Amino acid sequence: MEQHTEFSIKSSFYDRKRKLILSPNYIEFEDNDLANGSNTKFETKDINSFRYGVKWINGYAFTFGRIYSIEIKNNEGKIIHLKLKSIYGIRKNELFQKYASIINSLLDLYFIPIAEKHIQLYYNKEEFNFGPIKITPEGIELKNKKTILWKDLYTKNYYTKYSVSSKTNKNDYCIFEYNEDWNTAVLFSVIEKILLDKKEGAT
Repeated sequence: MEQHTEFSIKSSFYDRKRKLILSPNYIEFEDNDLANGSNTKFETKDINSFRYGVKWINGYAFTFGRIYSIEIKNNEGKIIHLKLKSIYGIRKNELFQKYASIINSLLDLYFIPIAEKHIQLYYNKEEFNFGPIKITPEGIELKNKKTILWKDLYTKNYYTKYSVSSKTNKNDYCIFEYNEDWNTAVLFSVIEKILLDKKEGAT
């Protein structure tokens, strides 16, 4: 029997609760406001990318809220928008736990498998693009066509971003924002797996 996970999403105080279903075969979100409208549904084979992050709600003199945002895009460019808003810290911890659970489920069901496909492409010695960079058997080719060799590659993961750079030339680098750049989490998984395998292979 197909196992799926359900989440209740309420984007603001005045919004109604909407059902999010994460299934091995599809994503479905109750984002239609019409009584006879249909939900947005992406089949797993059509899921392309996602991004996520926290957006701050700023007042004149201070920050008074946050929005936990997750966006999922399919191959046609359609996007499911998920938002969890906390004002003055109300339900902040509860909403963060839900936000983290949704991201973990998305990774497990859809995006770790996508990362594994790209890792296999690498081991098949095939080149592929990831946003502004290209993954090649030799290393990472930047937008300016310079290549950072795998042995020269330095990476660092932050809460909001992931960076790749050259150990020997500080001007050769690229930064990916989790909340702006699609599939930064997938790119992280691909590159870190390749680097780990190279490190283990050298020992």
